[in-house]
Amino acid sequence: MNGSGLVFYIPGAILLIAVAIKVPSLRETWRDPAIMPSSAILLIGSAVCLFSAPPTITAVNAFTGISNFSGPLVYCGMSALSAAYIVLMIVWRGGPLPEVRRRMLLVVALYTVVIIGIVVLFALADAPVERTRDLDTYYANTPYMREMILLYLAFHTLATVILTGMCLGWLRMVTGITHTGLTLIVIGSCFDLSYQAAKYASLAARWTGRDWDFLSTDVSPPLVALAGVLVATGFALPRLGPPLADNARAWNRYRLQKPLWAELRDLRGSATAEFRWWTSPVVRLTQQEITILDGVLACGPYLDLEIRDAAYAEALRQSAAPAESGRARQTVLEDARVVADAAMLAAARIHVTERHSAYRTTEVSLLETVERPHTRVRLARAIGSSPIVAAARRRAALRDVRQEGSQPPRS
Repeated sequence: MNGSGLVFYIPGAILLIAVAIKVPSLRETWRDPAIMPSSAILLIGSAVCLFSAPPTITAVNAFTGISNFSGPLVYCGMSALSAAYIVLMIVWRGGPLPEVRRRMLLVVALYTVVIIGIVVLFALADAPVERTRDLDTYYANTPYMREMILLYLAFHTLATVILTGMCLGWLRMVTGITHTGLTLIVIGSCFDLSYQAAKYASLAARWTGRDWDFLSTDVSPPLVALAGVLVATGFALPRLGPPLADNARAWNRYRLQKPLWAELRDLRGSATAEFRWWTSPVVRLTQQEITILDGVLACGPYLDLEIRDAAYAEALRQSAAPAESGRARQTVLEDARVVADAAMLAAARIHVTERHSAYRTTEVSLLETVERPHTRVRLARAIGSSPIVAAARRRAALRDVRQEGSQPPRS
C-alpha cells in the first residue's frame, strides 16, 4: 500500500473535499481571523499527503531534476502545517488582540526560520541517491541531511506537544462541538507522537548500527496520515459541523416535501427555480418552500371547504379504533386534518390547471398545515400517498370533464 501511495492519497482527498466544502462560504467569512488558519490546515495537509506519496515523490524529483527534492518539500510543508496548528489554537483561545497577534507572529517567525533552515541544510548536503520511502534512515548519518531531518522532527514534536497541552488544558472548559473537535485533535496528536517515536527509533537504530527501518517505512506512514486527518478534522469541525448539520436537515426536509413541491411547482409558470447540482440543500429548501407557498396561494380561490370536510370525515372513519388517551386522540385528529387539507389542495390544483371559475372562498387564504414546517412534511406525505387525496383528485378531474361537456359550443 505504501508503494502505491494510497495511504497518503486517501487522507489527502478527504482533506481536499473538506476544503471544497468551505470554499462557498469563504467570500463572506474570509475576514474572520480563524478562517485563514483553518483553511490553511486543510489545504496544506492535503498537499503534504499528496507530496508524501512515493509516486508523487518520484514525479516531483524527475520534474525538478534534483534527487530527493521532495524530502525538504514535504518537511517544509509539515513545518508550515505545525505552525498553522498552533496559530489556529491561539486564535481559538482568544485574549487581548495585541497579545494574540504577538503570539501568532512569534510562531510564524519561528517556523519560517525552521523552513529556511531545512532548505539551507538540504542545499549543503550531498544526497545523490533518490529514496522515495526511506530517506530518513538512508541518510541518517549523512552530514547536513541528518541535521535537516532532526530539525524538522524536533520542531514538529515541539508543535505537537504544545498543541496537545493547549487542547488538554482547554478541554475541561468547553462543551458541544468544540469539545468534540478538541478531542479529535488530542487523539490525532497521540497518533502523531507515535509517528514521531517511530521515526526517532528508526534513526537511533541507524546511529547504533541496527536496522529498524520498518518503523519509518511501514509503521509511521499510516500513523501520520491518520493523525493529519484527525487533527485537521478536529480544527475544521467547529466551523464545518454546524453548516453541515444545517444542510443535512435541510436536505432531509427538502426530500420529504418533494411530493408537495411536485404537485404545485407548475403553477408558478416560468418563475419556477431550477436547481443546479452545486445548489446547497439550504438554498434548495428555501426555493422549494417559496414554490410551495406560491402554489398554495394560487390555489386559494379554488379551495373547497366541502371537499375538506368530506375528506376529514373519511379520514376519521378510516382511522384505527378510537384512541383511549387524549394525546393519541389528538394525533388522530391532526392526521385527519392534514389529509383533509391535502385532499382540498389536490382538488384545487386540478381546477387551477383547467382554468375554471374560482370559488372565491374567503375563509381560507393559506392553509395552517402549509405554514408549519412539521405539518408541511406530513401534508407532502399525504399528497403523495393518501388514497383519500387520490380519490379527491379523481373526483375533481371527473367534475371538470363533466362541466366541460355540459358547456354550450362556442359560436
